[in-house]
Amino acid sequence: MDFELWYLIAVPVLFAAGWFSRGLESKQQFEHDQPPECYTRGVSLLLGDEPDRAVESFTEAVRLDPDTTELQHVLGKLYRRRGDFERAVRLHQHLFNREDLAMEERVEALRELALDYFTAGLYDRAEAAYRQLSETPSFYLEAMEKLLEIYVIEHEWQLAVDTALSIEQRAGEDRSVEIAHYNCELAEGALQAKNFGLAKEYVERALERDEATPRVDITAGRVATALGERDEALRHWRRVTQRHPEYLPLVLGGIADALDAGGEREEALSLLRRALEENHTVDVLEQALTRLASWENPASAEAAAKAMLSQHPSLSAFNAILQLQAKAEPEDEKIKLLSQLMARHARRFARYRCSHCGFLASSFSWRCLGCGSWDSFPPRRIEDQKGA
Repeated sequence: MDFELWYLIAVPVLFAAGWFSRGLESKQQFEHDQPPECYTRGVSLLLGDEPDRAVESFTEAVRLDPDTTELQHVLGKLYRRRGDFERAVRLHQHLFNREDLAMEERVEALRELALDYFTAGLYDRAEAAYRQLSETPSFYLEAMEKLLEIYVIEHEWQLAVDTALSIEQRAGEDRSVEIAHYNCELAEGALQAKNFGLAKEYVERALERDEATPRVDITAGRVATALGERDEALRHWRRVTQRHPEYLPLVLGGIADALDAGGEREEALSLLRRALEENHTVDVLEQALTRLASWENPASAEAAAKAMLSQHPSLSAFNAILQLQAKAEPEDEKIKLLSQLMARHARRFARYRCSHCGFLASSFSWRCLGCGSWDSFPPRRIEDQKGA
C-alpha cells in the first residue's frame, strides 16, 4: 500500500521535472537556431526580386554557419540562376564530397551538380553526373530524361534510342514518336554517308513504329529510292498521302520523279496539275513548276502559276511567275531586278511556324529548335495557313 502511494506521488513529480527540462532545452535550442540577420535579409531581398544582393547575404550566412546544407542549396540555385556556374559547381561539389552528410543529402547535391553542368552546356560532365544519379532508384527516370535530352541536343541518336527504350520499359510509357524519329535521323545520316545498307537497317527499325509519325514512310521512300527500289518508294510515299494528306507537299516531287523514271511521265504531269488545283501551297507550287518547266516548257509552268495566282493570290505565286520570266528573259534588266526584290520580300513569309511555341523556321523541320517538340511544324508555310 505504501509503495503504491509513493508511486502515485513520484510519477507526476518526475513528469513535471521532465516537462520543465524539455521546455528549458527547447528555449535554448530556439535561441541557438535563430537565423542570422544576413539570412533573413537575404530572404527579404529575394522576395523583393533582388537576387544579386540576396546572394551576397546568403553567402555571408553560409560563412557564419557552413553546416547549413539547405541554405547552401538555395545559394547554389541562385548562383546557377544568374549564370555563375563556376561557383554553383564548386558549392555543390563541396556538398557532394562531404562524407558527414546523409546519403539523401549527398544525392541531392549530385542532382544539383548535374543540373549545374547541364545548364552551363557542359554536356559531357552532365552526362557523367546523370549516369551516376540514375543509380539511385528514386531518381532513375529523372536522370534518364535528362540524359535523353543531352543525346538529342548532341545528335547522339543511337544513345537516344537506347535511353528512350529504357524509359519506355521502366515507366511503361509509349515513346514511339521519339524512337521513330531517332531511327529516321540515323537512317538519314547513313544516307548522307552513302551507306545504303545501314540506312535500310535503321529505317526497318523505324517502320516498327510507322504509325507514330509520317516521317517514317517519307524516310523509307528516300532509302528505297537510293537503293533503286522505285516501286517500294512509291508504296511508302503513296501511303503518306493516304494517311496524312496534308504532307503531300513533302512527297509530291518524289512521287512525280519516280513515275517519270518508270516511263510514266504523263501520269506524273497529271499528278502535278491535280495537286496544283487541290493543294494551293507554296511547296506544291515549287515542286510542280520546276518539273513542268523541265518536262514540258517554261510557258506551261508560267500558265499553271498564273492560274493558281488568279484563284489564290499570294506573294509566292507572283514571285514564282517572276522567277520563270527572269529565266526566260535573262537579258531583261527590269524583270531581273523586280524578281530579285520580290524573292527577298517573299522569303519573309515563306517560313514555318511551330504550333507549340511559335518558333519560326526558314525550312521545314521535324523538330522545333525552340521547344524541342517533334512533328510540331505543319507542312504548310505561314502564308498558306488560314488566318496567318
